[in-house]
Amino acid sequence: MGESSTAGTATLVTNPALAAGLTPRGTVWFPSASADNCTITNNGATQSHLRGGLTLIEGESTAGNATLIANGGLNGGLGGEIRINIRASGGTCTIKVFGNGFLDISAHEDPGVTVGSLEGDGKVSLGPNNLNVGSNHRSTVFSGVIEDQGGALNGHGSLTKIGSGTLTLSRPSTYTAGTTVKSGTLLVKNTSGSATGSGAVQVATGTLAGNGIISGPVSLGTGTGRRALLSLQNRNGIGVLSIQSELSFNADGIYDCKVDSDTAAADQVIANGVTMAGGTISISDHGSALLSPGTVLTIINNTAAPTINGTFANLPDGATLVIGQNTFQANYEGGDGNDLTLTVMP
Repeated sequence: MGESSTAGTATLVTNPALAAGLTPRGTVWFPSASADNCTITNNGATQSHLRGGLTLIEGESTAGNATLIANGGLNGGLGGEIRINIRASGGTCTIKVFGNGFLDISAHEDPGVTVGSLEGDGKVSLGPNNLNVGSNHRSTVFSGVIEDQGGALNGHGSLTKIGSGTLTLSRPSTYTAGTTVKSGTLLVKNTSGSATGSGAVQVATGTLAGNGIISGPVSLGTGTGRRALLSLQNRNGIGVLSIQSELSFNADGIYDCKVDSDTAAADQVIANGVTMAGGTISISDHGSALLSPGTVLTIINNTAAPTINGTFANLPDGATLVIGQNTFQANYEGGDGNDLTLTVMP
């Protein structure tokens, strides 16, 4: 596309290269134009080692509100490519990557790239950059891998959740420079590895939710923000979120915890060390049963040796509270001596 031009609402397809080392046929290049509202499908190759189709957005161009799709290859062929380079803007574009199709922002300049949404089961290569996801406020599921390694530069990449929608990460990723939640919901649903790579997770505002695994330390709130919420949000009942490092709550951090008296269970956060510099807890019963006195529910399972450092501002150690049909007593030295438990009172 030429200077100051726009793709409008066009529907475009880029096809794989005909031989190894060649540029893909029908490459769409935006050096200084807008992809506007077009849809571009970059098909993967069907022969071993051949490159897939390519959309290249760079310079002063923008992806606008386009839908950019990178399909996977077959028979050893490489997947379709979406590259956002140099100073280009991702705008509010919808990114869909499948199989070995990928988005690569490794050749972009600081401070990174913003895209509207991310979905599919393909790959995202960050290089040393930050990827902001959510400017179109859509809710999407990404079941692929987000990594540092890029086609142009390697480095330590990071992810930031913006916008009002929900981004669900359902598989482990390997990026290393951390994750920030600024608005909306980041939902982790992986069963192995770490959905957020190896770096720290900072929930500035918005919600961290899920029933998965996070390897880095997790911090709720900034101390002066509006609200940073931890909520397992498991529609199938009680959830467990496993944090393999320390969990900390600042003054604006909130733990939204569900109890299900019908099954004598509760949401549980597992963390390797817990620090509470204020913060609050909200507990609701999704059942209606009357539990037997002495029933113990663990809502924070602290796997580190030291006891929990501090308490929630609205739940002192030893406090009693009524949840549904039951009266509980809080104990920050419960379980094996360092967990937060709720015990049913007579």
